[in-house]
Amino acid sequence: MFRKIITVPAAFCACFSLSVSQAAAQATAPDANAFSFADRLTRDWGGVRRTLAEHEVDFQLTDQNELWAVPVGGSQPSNNYIGVTTGQLSVDLGRMTHLPLGTIGISGVDIRGHPFSNQPLYVFNQVSGIEADINLRLYEVWYGQTFAHDRLDMRIGKLDLSHDFMGSDGAMQFMNASFSWPMVPDNNLYDQGPASPLGTPAVRVKYKLSKSWTVLAAVADDNPIGAGFLNDADPWNQNQDPSGTRFHFGTGALMFLEAQYHTQLWGKDGTYKLGGYGDTGRFPDQADPTVRHKGNWTFYAVADQVLAKLSGKQTIAGFARATWAPPANRNQIVNAVDAGLLLNAPFQRANDVLGLGFGYGEASPVLRRSERRAGTLAQHAEYHLELTYQFQATPWLLIQPDLQGMLSPSGGVMDTAGRRVKDEAIFGLHSSMSF
Repeated sequence: MFRKIITVPAAFCACFSLSVSQAAAQATAPDANAFSFADRLTRDWGGVRRTLAEHEVDFQLTDQNELWAVPVGGSQPSNNYIGVTTGQLSVDLGRMTHLPLGTIGISGVDIRGHPFSNQPLYVFNQVSGIEADINLRLYEVWYGQTFAHDRLDMRIGKLDLSHDFMGSDGAMQFMNASFSWPMVPDNNLYDQGPASPLGTPAVRVKYKLSKSWTVLAAVADDNPIGAGFLNDADPWNQNQDPSGTRFHFGTGALMFLEAQYHTQLWGKDGTYKLGGYGDTGRFPDQADPTVRHKGNWTFYAVADQVLAKLSGKQTIAGFARATWAPPANRNQIVNAVDAGLLLNAPFQRANDVLGLGFGYGEASPVLRRSERRAGTLAQHAEYHLELTYQFQATPWLLIQPDLQGMLSPSGGVMDTAGRRVKDEAIFGLHSSMSF
């Protein structure tokens, strides 16, 4: 599962969207200041990029690289490199043709390096949001359009639904993948769910009921890869469709519903979300994988709130997210919580962020009882801590040092040598460049 790419980590690739209403399609060309491209290293390519933008074509290229050191814990110390390059193209057909059309978009990723969260760390979720199997793959391809004066926004195609559902703006500033795509869907759904670097055939609808209320819904195939649920040789299943060009239908339908409330408490912005998803597919029993259960469901709540306004542009913000998966017989993780605090503009640097985050995920009691009966180490809860700092060195370059602690990896498990995996200290350095 991946995180964001353009400015700072979060859901691997929030594809550029410029959907416009039919009325906006008739609008005049944007102001020239909209084409400065100061946030991209290669600027406007000698005028070529500006010309493309004036014709409603946008291309973005982002490169992310990370170094990770694990001096303490896991099954053994290790040093690791991972990276990803993302290309995104969007064309606003409405503005281009002055017809009542929407926007088309396509993106792809080149993933490299050595994944390390499964071994030697043995954690429930990836330490980094850009960690994935090494592949050059199609990510998303979609058509989107807005209606009713931009109140209704629809998108259809091969989609990453983590862009729209279960997200927290505050949590996305952190590097651990559990903050961007929660631990519950990541462990409980097929192929870690419809989240980067995987898209799945889907239709997503967003409707703005009022200034304060927004409702989102989506229907998707629940198996982006189309492989079986369990695969010890390829736990993430991504190598079963290394090009990302498979459009799978048939395992089951995955349906999301989310309500968002945007408000101000004591003059400070906040967003609150309630939602859930249901899956019609079949899932292996946590005590006996040969037994399959029909259907699965999860509920969640998310809160993002500015807590205090300090001097200048400095603010303190907080976030919290709780996720609950009731069917313990078919879900490895039955509940999880993420929370944290953010200091925006530390040292009066307007685009920097200092963050402290915490989270945990609890293993299924059905799985735990099964392990006890088998005489093996029983899984309980895993805890993760993160201290991170985003340093916006230039408009196109972000540097992010990161410190994480993992307590009771995977709730307590043995490594391949039969030794209990130790608590872990993990040091990371992330860079993101926009070209």
